[in-house]
Amino acid sequence: MQMFDNLPWYGYVILALAITSYAYKYFNIGKKEYDKPDLEKAKFKKSSAANLGLDRLFSLALFTPISEWWGAYTNTLIFRDAKTIQPYLEGWDIDSPSGYWDLTEYFMKDGRRWYFDYIFQMIQSEPKENWDELMDQKFGTNERAQKYFDGLSSGEVLNDLKQKGVFTFDSDMELSLAGYDAAMLVGQARIAFTGNIISEEEAWKVIDFATQLALDKFSSWEDFGKSFALGFALDMKGKYDNYYQEVCHIYKQVLNDKASPWNTINWPN
Repeated sequence: MQMFDNLPWYGYVILALAITSYAYKYFNIGKKEYDKPDLEKAKFKKSSAANLGLDRLFSLALFTPISEWWGAYTNTLIFRDAKTIQPYLEGWDIDSPSGYWDLTEYFMKDGRRWYFDYIFQMIQSEPKENWDELMDQKFGTNERAQKYFDGLSSGEVLNDLKQKGVFTFDSDMELSLAGYDAAMLVGQARIAFTGNIISEEEAWKVIDFATQLALDKFSSWEDFGKSFALGFALDMKGKYDNYYQEVCHIYKQVLNDKASPWNTINWPN
């Protein structure tokens, strides 16, 4: 420290400013870099031991954007390993059979479709001055309904999906959220099976339901994917923004990469 002993008084001021500036850059700019989404390249991993038929592979592919974020295989019902997926089970309260089936029945019957269909149609058909009253009559105090309303009425979600190149036209909103609900049913069945919450037979029954939901509503991976992306944006944008940005980055690869299940498995006629 002798090198600082003979500094003039203003030298100490300059030194203090330099240290403060460095600290600001380290803690402020460094934190921003740390918090940036960890944008990864999709790998579309396959297990050499898998022997599923094309119809099963199509069904599993409905969850591809999120399963790629997890780094899961594309061709097995098993989803990573039980230890890895435990936080997901607990976060969704599906770490018990009763919890899993409660949530699954909800996604089968209503899902996020219940929120979107009403709010989107209300915005399209009702005068703006009636919106608050109609929302209160339909949903009461409901945090998710309010989040959906805010994202849809402001145009924020639509504009973000258009900027990302996911949507081309405003009319893409009319695809609704059946694709998102179907994907969630597939993913949660895979994860619950891996966690020994449900049997293999039960998992495939749920996945078969989700597959039919998707087939009844869509005629292409592109339309299904837009519906998935819309639901994911409404659920995750903002509160889970890094996760949202990461999955959107992967989604574009799932849609465009030649190795993606969405490009190697045809949508059934």
